[in-house]
Amino acid sequence: MSRVVTLLSGRSVGFAIVACVVSSIAVVVTGESASASAPPSLSVSPSGNYHDGETISVGVGPNGYFTPNARINIIECADPGGLASNLPKDITTCDGNTVQGNTILVGGNGSFSQSGYPVYLLPSPSLGEQANYMPICNQTSYCVLYVGQNQNDFTAPRVFSAPFLIEPSSGATTTTSAGTGSGGTSGTTGTSTAPSSSTANAAHAAVSLSPSTATLANTGSPAGIRWVVVSGMALLLSGVVGRRLVLRGGR
Repeated sequence: MSRVVTLLSGRSVGFAIVACVVSSIAVVVTGESASASAPPSLSVSPSGNYHDGETISVGVGPNGYFTPNARINIIECADPGGLASNLPKDITTCDGNTVQGNTILVGGNGSFSQSGYPVYLLPSPSLGEQANYMPICNQTSYCVLYVGQNQNDFTAPRVFSAPFLIEPSSGATTTTSAGTGSGGTSGTTGTSTAPSSSTANAAHAAVSLSPSTATLANTGSPAGIRWVVVSGMALLLSGVVGRRLVLRGGR
């Protein structure tokens, strides 16, 4: 009888150890999955509102969100009111003519950068667009930058910039109508007040004042190596526990 009790006790301890190992692996996996799925911050320099034709730098630092070696596109999109709830849901509210000219590829650690990206007051004659072309981006109609892997599929990895307004360049004809996209009167209009951070920027991607985080960097050991180590430890511990149970059962 005592032998049976001892055997059952040993098995209970073994099962408890295995359960602890499995739980630890689950925690590691869950933590890595959450970290990998979180969209990274978008670095835009300079930040704030812009003038028609102004060039900016856009970048993303090391992350597990974007697919290494994937192609990235940057496109100007409408964001009425500068609200997170009005962020574009698909390409129909974006201007495909504003896509960057060169190819941007994601680095091995998820980072990428682009300098000299021009922002336009839309619709833009420089892009061959008529006055009724959509979307509208000007000194009263907010826009954002879509930065992602597939502008035709917004479920693919992508981030948005904070909302911004675009003033006409010096001496240019302004576009003031936010409803029809028709041309407005000549002159310069004062900069509109941006929405408060509680309504506009809270759910937008963070924008820093420096693009330094977009440089390639070493992110440490690949996730695959960590998987091998954790799995190996689990198998080794399970084998030791199983061997002890077999030896005790044969006594």
